[in-house]
Amino acid sequence: MSVRNIIAEKITLPLSDLVLGQSIYKHLRFLLKSQYWTKDELESYQNKQLRKLIDHSYKYVKYYHDLFNKLGLKPDDIKTKEDLHKIPILTKEDIKREGLEKFTSTAFSKKKIDKISSSGSTGEPLQFYKTKYSSSFNKAAAIRAWYWQGYRLGDKYVKISMNPRTSFIKQLQDRMNNCKYLSSNQLVREEFQKIADEIIRFNPKIIRCYPVPLLFLTELIKNSGNRIGNSLIGINTTGSTLHDDSRNKIEVVFKTKIFDGYSCEGGAICSQCETFENYHFAEEYAISEFIEDDYTKADPEHSARHITTDLQDYATPFIRYDSQDYIVLGNNNPCRCGRAYRNIKKIKGRDSDILITPSGKYLIVENFVAYFQWIESVEQIQVVQNSINSIVINLVINDKFSQKVHEELLDYWKMYIGEDVNLTIETVNEIKLTPSGKRRTLIRNPKIKIDL
Repeated sequence: MSVRNIIAEKITLPLSDLVLGQSIYKHLRFLLKSQYWTKDELESYQNKQLRKLIDHSYKYVKYYHDLFNKLGLKPDDIKTKEDLHKIPILTKEDIKREGLEKFTSTAFSKKKIDKISSSGSTGEPLQFYKTKYSSSFNKAAAIRAWYWQGYRLGDKYVKISMNPRTSFIKQLQDRMNNCKYLSSNQLVREEFQKIADEIIRFNPKIIRCYPVPLLFLTELIKNSGNRIGNSLIGINTTGSTLHDDSRNKIEVVFKTKIFDGYSCEGGAICSQCETFENYHFAEEYAISEFIEDDYTKADPEHSARHITTDLQDYATPFIRYDSQDYIVLGNNNPCRCGRAYRNIKKIKGRDSDILITPSGKYLIVENFVAYFQWIESVEQIQVVQNSINSIVINLVINDKFSQKVHEELLDYWKMYIGEDVNLTIETVNEIKLTPSGKRRTLIRNPKIKIDL
């Protein structure tokens, strides 16, 4: 490691924790050691944390207190993760139906916990609470996964987002972390040419981006003949499914490898290791179960439904939470990286379509979910493009919705999408699931061709 890396990890990160009330440095030190635990050591830790979580949830979370009493269970009945089957699977619909307050621990003052909104890639944004402890643990797990890529704190990296960086604290952290944050809320050539130019000037070691904007940038760079620096050692993708053909196109143009990742609310960070043979969950953060259902039984890839139990967040406990994502498990042989985590071969169930307007503007799932995640009167969204100049936004709403909200949404999205599209917003009773049990947020008529 360079002097800058040492300063960033040993001095800057602890100081940042002190100022922001976080504990990332402490958890990172723990995780850099625990990643080489044996399987038995990992399971022993998980079971110990599970017993603490169950005890807390029974005492301080109304939903689980009532559920255990209804089922005739006591906290002592859940001693190991093999006992989790005694607890019903929790769904996003359960949380919304019962109300967030029933799932919120009374052991914490609301001033001491943070309200989070998931991005809702399935078109179902969800609000919940997290402790600073669990957020710090999760961030430390993400940093450890970046370390698998050869990155170290202090190295130059670029983060490409569809959202502007408005928080002063975040901007300050970017500077301290040697991060160049680049954003464009639209997939348009002019904006992404500026992003490409900035990347070339900055010459980063790592680029982090969603797959679709990255693919758009790849096509632009390939057609322009530009070369993205000589310091790049890897690209980190997350947020939506990275298909093999997209991976190949990006790796050829950028002349580096992609490390793909996955995460969900209530779940652990899951990332490819340095062998590129497997993904691994941060099993110190959550217990992952993989179960069969009607879809998986018919799936030629023999996928499994991902059920997760968050071991670290006591503010809104997620116990046996249905992520609605599907995982293809790898073999049971030890991974060449030397870690005893479960091998994951492939992440499924995060596919989202791409829309295109007559003027050539691309629209992706992140454009919509980033906007709707804090619209509390909207429960679910689905955007359908049946023709090149016609888009319908379907909304499942609650009693907070009003004509004023409808008009504000219509005005915003007409301006955002453009005058060359006939846009309508419809309220519907339900948005039907796909055969895999997911709701597709964006649906484009396959007759509408795109050139990505």
